Amino acid sequence: QRLPAKNVYYYRCPDHRRNYVMSFAFCFDREDDVYQFAYCYPYTYSRLQHYLASLERRNLDYLQREQLGLSV
Repeated sequence: QRLPAKNVYYYRCPDHRRNYVMSFAFCFDREDDVYQFAYCYPYTYSRLQHYLASLERRNLDYLQREQLGLSV
């Protein structure tokens, strides 16, 4: 489940040489639950395709790329 946008903050921080900082507010309200968080910086589709193509050119033994579907 995604965090609501109102609880996620992404901004330039003067305390960190004006670099971008991402933070979020979350309430751990159930003592026995397990909480997991994941984050990945956003890729544009074009940038991701370029990166995947560069990996394919390396002919790595452990990489296999397959098309799973098409969009209309």
